Amino acid sequence: MIMTRAIALLFAAVAMLGAPHATAQVDNDLQRQVDALKEQVRRKDIDLQVLAAKVTDLEARLADCERKGEPKAPSEPEPTPGETPSPTPPSPAAPASPDAPPLIPADPLMPLPEPTPAAPPAPGAPTTSDDRAADFASPEAMLNAVRIRLREDFGARAGSDDPKERAAYQRELKPWTASTARSMRREVTWSVRLIEATSTRGGRIFVQAVVLDDAGSERGPCTIELAGAAAKAWRGTSIAGRRASLRGLATLELTIDHDQQEARPFRNDRFIGPCLEGRVIVTQAVLST
Repeated sequence: MIMTRAIALLFAAVAMLGAPHATAQVDNDLQRQVDALKEQVRRKDIDLQVLAAKVTDLEARLADCERKGEPKAPSEPEPTPGETPSPTPPSPAAPASPDAPPLIPADPLMPLPEPTPAAPPAPGAPTTSDDRAADFASPEAMLNAVRIRLREDFGARAGSDDPKERAAYQRELKPWTASTARSMRREVTWSVRLIEATSTRGGRIFVQAVVLDDAGSERGPCTIELAGAAAKAWRGTSIAGRRASLRGLATLELTIDHDQQEARPFRNDRFIGPCLEGRVIVTQAVLST
């Protein structure tokens, strides 16, 4: 009887000792599943934001086409009764297609006719997709595009000394800034030189970098936000002076300061116009060397 009770107590003790280990194993399995689900959600969120940026870009391009549409040609006046209408002049010949066969004159001794040169684009023509892509070639190009848009939309009011015009400009600047920031979002791939990194409590890393063109010249600074696996890959790594390939969603952060009328010292690259500064931030970023 005593031996049976001792054996039972021994099994109970073994079970109690093994329970924490089994519980820890279950907790580890659950944590891994939670981490995997979080990573799936993060990737889906990145895909949704990229799609939203593309939709915003298409909306901006449509707005540009509507805003900069070519004016319609005036209609020809109707002839007065009894008046003989003047003959319509012949339309100029269309430029020859590069794939069309060469023209052969009827007389072999006659020279070939000169091709009609293509007409240059009319002023105020709608912005093409190539123009939009050029606006995102670098942070410098993005800020220049906003400077041009500011001059087109506000003109002389942006730097006016008239109190009423200045007040109207400052009042309209906030909604204009929000609309412009929404339209200036696009997925980019840039070559960068890394400068320094700062870690946050949430596990994110903010990297200061300079974008380089194909010749290695600097084309403006940007702030890179690394999160999740992208941040883990660079945590604890010395980055100063390293070159890398950057892929992510380029966005604009526009800041309004009604007291600022000109560029600040050491920050002249951020100045957009009176009362307005900007900088480029790349989110959902991935850095590779």
